[in-house]
Amino acid sequence: AQAMSTTSQDEALKRMSKLVNSLLARNDCGPFREPVDWRGLELYDYPKIIKKMMDLGTVKRKLERKQYATAHECAEDIRLIWKNCWTYNADGSDFWLLAKSFSRRFEDRYRKIRLEFDVGERDEISTAVAPSENPLSSKSTNLLGSVQNAISLDAKSQLASKVFLLSGVELARVIQKIENSAPMALQTTDKESEIEINIDALDHQTFAEIDEFVREKVANRHATQDSLSSEVKLGLSANGTQSKKRKK
Repeated sequence: AQAMSTTSQDEALKRMSKLVNSLLARNDCGPFREPVDWRGLELYDYPKIIKKMMDLGTVKRKLERKQYATAHECAEDIRLIWKNCWTYNADGSDFWLLAKSFSRRFEDRYRKIRLEFDVGERDEISTAVAPSENPLSSKSTNLLGSVQNAISLDAKSQLASKVFLLSGVELARVIQKIENSAPMALQTTDKESEIEINIDALDHQTFAEIDEFVREKVANRHATQDSLSSEVKLGLSANGTQSKKRKK
């Protein structure tokens, strides 16, 4: 069984090599082909913001030198390229949008590799966010019990139902977060303008952060509605009192 797994992982790495080559062959791949020349571009804050630089050329060389034990390790380096771009560049900028496009293209291809081969993934929490930088508060673990514990079906169902209550802007923020942290959870439908969120594909960290965001937005909306409802009742009461005075 172990020999079969090793063979499957080797095949997965070969497919990753083809995938990387196909990305490198694209005409719009320029910004991702080699390490960012931050000195030449005078981007002196780049190494201060981006702690681990990565590019497709480096990934290709690591694949050729067999420096990846699994396809999953390779995929994490590739995702780091897009994450670095999103981190350094302004939301909606040309580079930001280009990274978004490459990320979707990569995840669509990588999803097929994951289905066919053993890519070496294990049930583990993503390390994309360091503990000291983790924006999670204790509130977000109420539903989960603990980030380390398995996400319950009830928690998934509650999140799925609340997502439909978000505004367009809020939903866009959720999708952006997933694209940055767990892009494999986004799936395009037959209609190009529609995107489906596969909650089962979210890692614990991303699920908890999105759960907290959605809970907060939905709670705020309910609080605002209650406040408006109270104001309307008070207004009606005041009008009724004035009406009685006029009758006298």
